[in-house]
Amino acid sequence: MRNLYEVLGVPRDADQAAIRKAFRQLARQCHPDVNKAPDAEARFKEINAAYEVLSDEQRRAWYDEFGDASLRTGFDPEAARAWRASARPGPEVFGGGGGVDLEDLFSSLFGGGGRGRGSPFARGWNQETVSVRRRGPDMEARIEIDLLTAIRGGDVRLSLRRPETCRVCGGTGGTGRQTCPACKGSGRRTSQRFGLRAVVRCEECAGSGSVFARECAACGGSGRTMATHDVKVHVPAGVVDGQVLRLKGLGGEGRDGGAAGHLLVTVSIRPHPFLRRDGHDLEMDLPVTIGEAVGGASVCVPTPDGEVRVRIPPGSSGGQRLRLRGRGFPKPGGGRGDLFLVVRPVAPPAADEEIVRTARSLDRAYPGDVRADLRLDGS
Repeated sequence: MRNLYEVLGVPRDADQAAIRKAFRQLARQCHPDVNKAPDAEARFKEINAAYEVLSDEQRRAWYDEFGDASLRTGFDPEAARAWRASARPGPEVFGGGGGVDLEDLFSSLFGGGGRGRGSPFARGWNQETVSVRRRGPDMEARIEIDLLTAIRGGDVRLSLRRPETCRVCGGTGGTGRQTCPACKGSGRRTSQRFGLRAVVRCEECAGSGSVFARECAACGGSGRTMATHDVKVHVPAGVVDGQVLRLKGLGGEGRDGGAAGHLLVTVSIRPHPFLRRDGHDLEMDLPVTIGEAVGGASVCVPTPDGEVRVRIPPGSSGGQRLRLRGRGFPKPGGGRGDLFLVVRPVAPPAADEEIVRTARSLDRAYPGDVRADLRLDGS
């Protein structure tokens, strides 16, 4: 994974203003609606991901301290520091040679899985058992919005299923206690991995030396059940297709008093039946009558900001573009693009003889052949 500071092109000591400025410049350059290069979309997502971390003071501090390991789902800095502090060479720690891969150690520490592993390992170095809080896992979801919501911003309701503490057993996982068969009641076991030998907390009983005599039927002994929640997602004005919104504390519940994870919501924008987007500009066809196109007119036109009255110049041709400044798509640095109205004259339906004679009389107003310059061979 590329260094996040290199992705945004800023030094490690850059302040938030410099990071924000770099992000806005790169986002404008690499936006898929503006940059048609094959890798523009991937580059744009990489820039967004880097900014998500470096614009958050806490996540940036974790990244500066732990590097890419801090970007893993469920990362717990307290557990990482305790593990790192405990991993000093010593007669009761090292059982042989071999290097230690800190990424593998973090993965082993936070991987979880299995009964009793929901809580993090206690680092049993030097015959000690330490309990740490563990942040809940981040969760992902998708929402689909229309183009007008992307332009104006607004709130969207999302139905989300996520794990929570079992209400039947209160998160304990069961009732009654009996001696843990894995550690014979000691609460500890010997582990050797990556060249390290250590006494660690038993994963089956979480170091207590006992397990439940009867598992909770509602949660299967995990202490967690799935529940459905309605979440309100605030969509900021100017959100782009594929952008990820981070909702703090709305992910999975933490363990042992740890904070909840985050909810990462990917935004998808539906095409609009009339509005088309070109970068930060919008375009819309404007139907007009033959009389309005020939003689000019003042007509009401809907825009993202409400109806406005627009003047159709006399002699307007099909495809002519009328510009409404500042009524387009929001820009990252503030302000908005423009809305262009494309004039589209519409002929009357099934004309009778009188209308046809009137229309034919208009042909005499043309100075020459309207198709005179139509040449496919360029001659």
